[in-house]
Amino acid sequence: MITLVPGSMQAERALARRDAALPGLPWLLDNGRLSELLGETVRVTRVRYKPGTSLLVSFRRRRNGSFDYGWATTRTPASSGKLLEREHTVRSHGGDMRILRPDPRDPETLVAVGGVEDDWALHKNLTWLKKNGIERLGLHHRPGAALLAGSSVLRYKPERRLVLLSHKASTAVVIKAAAKPAGPGQQTQFLNRLRHHGVPLLPQLADARCLAHGITATTAWGTGDLAARDNSTDARTAAYTAGRALAALHCIPAADVSGPVADPATGNRREDIAAQVKATRSMVSALLPELEPLARDLETRLAALLLARPRTAPVLVHGDFSPDQVLVGDSEVRLIDFDRAASGLAEADLGSFAAAEEAVLPAGGASPSSDGGARAGAPAGAAAGAPAGGPKTALLAEGYLDAGGRFSQSTVDAWAAYRLFNSSVDPFRDRSPEWAADMSWHLGRAKELIP
Repeated sequence: MITLVPGSMQAERALARRDAALPGLPWLLDNGRLSELLGETVRVTRVRYKPGTSLLVSFRRRRNGSFDYGWATTRTPASSGKLLEREHTVRSHGGDMRILRPDPRDPETLVAVGGVEDDWALHKNLTWLKKNGIERLGLHHRPGAALLAGSSVLRYKPERRLVLLSHKASTAVVIKAAAKPAGPGQQTQFLNRLRHHGVPLLPQLADARCLAHGITATTAWGTGDLAARDNSTDARTAAYTAGRALAALHCIPAADVSGPVADPATGNRREDIAAQVKATRSMVSALLPELEPLARDLETRLAALLLARPRTAPVLVHGDFSPDQVLVGDSEVRLIDFDRAASGLAEADLGSFAAAEEAVLPAGGASPSSDGGARAGAPAGAAAGAPAGGPKTALLAEGYLDAGGRFSQSTVDAWAAYRLFNSSVDPFRDRSPEWAADMSWHLGRAKELIP
């Protein structure tokens, strides 16, 4: 049976009709309408949507010759009082949050708008960074200057994290400010343990007080990440070297490193896997009801596969491994972002990398859809019936095996399907112009990878 997936604009209009509890939703999903509302040209870069509850977006705009970021959010009319309370709190701290009423006929529909420094979840840690953290990191900051003065924003996820590129003398420094304190995978003792076992890392500049305020920092290194590399000789060498680095990580006994505890039967936290696939299925159903049957089938099959008793012992895993977590410099690599490091199965990292590579492989005409047909505009991925991943995954696996790593391809494919399933909603969150087709492709490819 063929499942017809609407175009993205059509899908968003249908979403607005279904979610009548959020009358402000149409203004935040459309660049033109949001720009008109704000009185300046903006482009939405990230969305966090809770059906029937709230919609929060980040947007980018150009000011004074450089990019500037901000956020906008809307809630149900019944929750509008919280937005008004937060506006008062932010303004009392000298912030510039505004409350807008996009529809003159409906004064209860509110849209709150602010800049990065007005983000109420990040505000406390950003204030500490400005007053104390910048100096502790050895960076220069003029008294009274805005936090972002002299820095550029690399990434911004409202109420989650802000990533800045700043400078220390002639050295570029990447600073991450999160809403929560740094977790076990960001602590100095943990990272030192990884270095001791030969995992190539960047030096951590943040001290314990910075980490307690959600601030981490490293010097900028290399010439980019593995995701941005083509199929050149340097890229192939980097992928192979990354495989050897991953093997070094997996050789560390998970019991030797303090951190999140895994389920002894699966090597992963059972409740996390079950909760994640359930949440993904629920969001797919909310965004594209046409894909709900496929999403439910994948939820059931993935839970059964990944919660079965494994044949191998758990190891220390990265937890979110992908080509953009591998920095490249000449013939060397550095692995980054161990926020989700935990005890798990080696195949989880390999499958995660493979899925992330497939999602951005150049399109070769049309892409497989959820029913196995073709869908223009979505990532091409690997050919139907092929193992997960592309050329970088193959080289990563070669380096991994040469360094003593071992894995089961069928288990790698299952974990790749898991990541493809969970990341199926990312095209919507990242505002891909063809997010509906991209979602369909993710689910279809996940189905191909599992028996």
